[in-house]
Amino acid sequence: MIRAAFAAPFAAAMLALAAAPAAAAPAPTPESATRTAQGAGLSIEAVRAWLTANGGEVSEIRRQGGQTWIGVDEDEPLAWLIFFYDCQADVCSNLQFTVPFSTPAITPALVNDWNRNQRFLKAVFVPAEAGGGDATALGQYDVLIAGGDVEQLVPHTALWLNLARAFGETVGYLAPAE
Repeated sequence: MIRAAFAAPFAAAMLALAAAPAAAAPAPTPESATRTAQGAGLSIEAVRAWLTANGGEVSEIRRQGGQTWIGVDEDEPLAWLIFFYDCQADVCSNLQFTVPFSTPAITPALVNDWNRNQRFLKAVFVPAEAGGGDATALGQYDVLIAGGDVEQLVPHTALWLNLARAFGETVGYLAPAE
């Protein structure tokens, strides 16, 4: 359901990217924390409302140990998180999409292969607990907020959903798409 809401905008964004000349992305600066005071940020509540309006089941805002995040459940069985950074009064200039997958197939070599062959979603290997269980692979995608319009998340969310699904298939958590 949420994937369908982003399919057309994603296709348009990918066509625009393919036609545009390659340019280096600007590096984050120490001033990013002050950007929210100048209006370059999104409120956490606006992001929650936007995801809900596009078919996501979104959790309440969660906070623990200096971290702020929301959970998003999709109709696939794909559950992911959005962490918010450089916030002032819950208006944030950076966010990170994160998805954890735990399966017996996850190895450091599998995660390294993913990182070598993929560009936008980075993966982190987390070993299994000493008492047992499976290793975990975290997929992460960072977004620098360019202004105050939540619609800027359309191409990022569309790309994220496609990459998160592909990563879940690669680590053996999700069945390959038909």
